[in-house]
Amino acid sequence: MIASDSPTYHLLLILTDGTIHDMSATKARLVDLSSQPVSVIIIGCGNEDFEDMEELDGDHHVLTDDDDRKVCRDIV
Repeated sequence: MIASDSPTYHLLLILTDGTIHDMSATKARLVDLSSQPVSVIIIGCGNEDFEDMEELDGDHHVLTDDDDRKVCRDIV
């Protein structure tokens, strides 16, 4: 049995066809999530253009939303 005060970590798996219909809201949610114990894995399906996914990945830049809020840490 797991104790109720044990730490919890979440993993969000996103399967996508490559199109982000609301990039602004997506970036805002990722900034919100970056202070939580969570990681996000994005998997592209099909032959579409996945260039937008690179914008969400924080390997080469700090993800910032439209309000200039920055992620606390790279979670994508």
